[in-house]
Amino acid sequence: MLLLAVKAINASNREFLSQNGITVVTPDTITDEQIPKIVISYAWDNDIGEKILSDPNSKLKWIQAQSAGVDYLPLAQLKERHIIVTNASGLKATPIAQTVLSYILYFSRGLNVYATRHHWEPFTNQYLINELPVLVFGTGKIGQQIAAHIKAFGGTVYGVNTTGHDVPGFDAVYSMSNYQEALVKSRVVVDGLPGTKHTENFFDNQFFEQVNQLYLFINIGRGTTLNQNDLLSAIDDSRVKYAALDVTTPEPLPKNHPLFERPQVLITQHTSWGEHVNAGRTGGLFHLFELNVPSFVSQGIIEHNVVNLEKGY
Repeated sequence: MLLLAVKAINASNREFLSQNGITVVTPDTITDEQIPKIVISYAWDNDIGEKILSDPNSKLKWIQAQSAGVDYLPLAQLKERHIIVTNASGLKATPIAQTVLSYILYFSRGLNVYATRHHWEPFTNQYLINELPVLVFGTGKIGQQIAAHIKAFGGTVYGVNTTGHDVPGFDAVYSMSNYQEALVKSRVVVDGLPGTKHTENFFDNQFFEQVNQLYLFINIGRGTTLNQNDLLSAIDDSRVKYAALDVTTPEPLPKNHPLFERPQVLITQHTSWGEHVNAGRTGGLFHLFELNVPSFVSQGIIEHNVVNLEKGY
């Protein structure tokens, strides 16, 4: 069984794969003859991937995506070919949740004021976490970790998912069609939505017209879910006081982009996933991947982190 390692794997990883009857090739070593023989792609390379999918004799059965979001993959084509995709959902849940908590504390504890103040002028108009109810759009692994952090500080946290089904850790969960009930009770909104055709520009002027002095809007989901111009308008007319954005459209933002010019906006340039030990966007990815290897090799079954290719997440 042949695996294309788009992302680096170490000697221990290779030994594990070898013990399971898997041979590794990399983008630097793969030959034209091997392309149709690839069964597993560990992360995705657009150029090689296009060659694999264009070959009618391709044996590709499984793609381990390098991220939680998979909107960059040719999902319709993969669905038609019955190729399984697993994502990295949960891989960076802890660092992302800690980043969200840091956004809230940065503004609520007045650190944004002191960061640019070069004279002695005490600022005490501060909030506690339990004074700022949080509404999280997306109750998956990242959303659940965010909720756990908020609850640890004594806060209130509501969740929004497709159906409104209950999820442990949230004070209440609402559906995408009924989030307004929670929105009126919330001072912080966290956008953790995946990038799909149904979520594109979900947070637009129509959404922001429903808020009244929202304290903080956060986006750690996908840049496509937010209409940035509408957010800026909401900030300028005080419907939204502050914003913290880890993701934007485009990335990177060009110099002098309006988002850079607003002192009310904090941009962390798609690094909320950062951590020291498992460095890099895919640090720790193999630990998720290896959970599925034995059952896939022996039975062709994958149980963990399987993406619904119809929904896109």
